[in-house]
Amino acid sequence: MWVVLALAVTTQTAGSVISQGIYTLVPFWKSAFGLSPALASLAVSALNGGQILSMLGLGRAIDRHGERLVLSLTLIAAALTAFAAAAFASTYPVLLLLILILGAFYASVQTGGTRAILRWFPPERRGLATGCRQAAVPLGTALAALILPSLAAWRGWPLAVAAQGVIGIFGGVVFWLLYRENAGGAAGRAPVSSPPKIRDLVKALGRDTPFWPVLVAGIAMSAFQFTFTAYAILFMADRLGLPIVAGAALFAVAQLVGIPSRILLPWLSDLLWPGSRIRSLGWIMLACVLAAALFAFLPKGAPHWALVLSLVPIGVFGIGWFPLFILEIAETAPKNATASTISFAWMLCMIAMSLAPFAFGLVADSLNYGTAWALLIVPVFVTAIPLCKIEKTMLGRCAVRT
Repeated sequence: MWVVLALAVTTQTAGSVISQGIYTLVPFWKSAFGLSPALASLAVSALNGGQILSMLGLGRAIDRHGERLVLSLTLIAAALTAFAAAAFASTYPVLLLLILILGAFYASVQTGGTRAILRWFPPERRGLATGCRQAAVPLGTALAALILPSLAAWRGWPLAVAAQGVIGIFGGVVFWLLYRENAGGAAGRAPVSSPPKIRDLVKALGRDTPFWPVLVAGIAMSAFQFTFTAYAILFMADRLGLPIVAGAALFAVAQLVGIPSRILLPWLSDLLWPGSRIRSLGWIMLACVLAAALFAFLPKGAPHWALVLSLVPIGVFGIGWFPLFILEIAETAPKNATASTISFAWMLCMIAMSLAPFAFGLVADSLNYGTAWALLIVPVFVTAIPLCKIEKTMLGRCAVRT
């Protein structure tokens, strides 16, 4: 069981180096191809767009053929695409096309890894296991930030992209060689039947009362988290008058505290409030709202200690929320459509991630930062309230079904 967790963490870390590493290489592509900041950021849009396009199809494939086959092959395919980008992307449009394809292959990693946790871990241990696996996302991002820019500065961005390919091959091969789907314990189960079509799946989920409040809350939190990531440093420079280097350092602190938070928050929820993950998610979101409001409305020239008091809780709750969300989505899924349900939910979250930063920028430019932050934070508050009020009898429903 714990070997499976180690494999899931390894695979997610490798996948994050491939995907999140794209963010760290944007400045090098901007310089190499003579791009404006807006054009350079299209690399991130291409990555997310590829995932959105393939998410549902890969989810159904995982439900039909198992996570071992689909996750291993697609991660290796993403790595091979990175090699192709390093070798043949002599123009920016070609690079964008290959990043789009890379994102389409990477989309299986989140879904397949979560399904593996569900198959091997009993409900009372899934919170900790999911938290450990999800901590691999910021861990992979941190590794990418440490390794890839240094390689790109040393010998050019193609070497950094090739390094992404090597790491992806390693993750895919290790998962293929060591992971087994037919768990012998009570937690494991094989697919029951063919996954339903997406229309039938949505109808089935519509009869599950907790699913939609959790999904809507996850969409609001996804929009907040990625918009905060995109604008926190710029906001501290423009609105609060903080030097960019100092702002980046404070932002890094918020990201670092998010890594252990993805483990601790699910573990504490299962330990102190068993069977109540939905409520835990709601209270975590409210804590995030409070910290974000403090950050958004700090006055110009605010002392560093005030920034730390707001940024650290945002890191804890604004990053640590995700394992509880994705596990709750997975546990409410029909038994033959776990991966399809995760993919459906994650696709909607990714659409929010892609659109929210752009919308935030438009509001900040046309009106002001205060209005933009308010429009971002209010949906998190509104969608958190129903989660805190869900009846306790409803909270035990997922454990019974799984």
